[in-house]
Amino acid sequence: MHSELESGLTLYRERAYLLGGYVGMFGGVFSHTDGQAPEYPVLYIETPKGQTSWHIHPDDKDVFDGLKVPTVEKYPWDGHSTEEKYLRIEALNLLIPKMTYAKPEYGNP
Repeated sequence: MHSELESGLTLYRERAYLLGGYVGMFGGVFSHTDGQAPEYPVLYIETPKGQTSWHIHPDDKDVFDGLKVPTVEKYPWDGHSTEEKYLRIEALNLLIPKMTYAKPEYGNP
């Protein structure tokens, strides 16, 4: 990863690393369910606020290797829109407890 940081991560790879945090908390599954972009696996994450999903660039799938995300032939999409997905993420973020805080000299939110 060090060399990636020096050369600059793509936004998709950065997103993949962040999504790994949600996969670590809630699990996830890959499926090739998008007939218009079959080479891009779809990452599904079922959260307490509902299903979320993202297309993952094939070059970025390795980000999830240590998380042991299974790949299934078909996974049921609940029909959520992009707007619904991010409303679910916004609600989910309010549920996740703070696991760490800023340094005391910067204030404690």
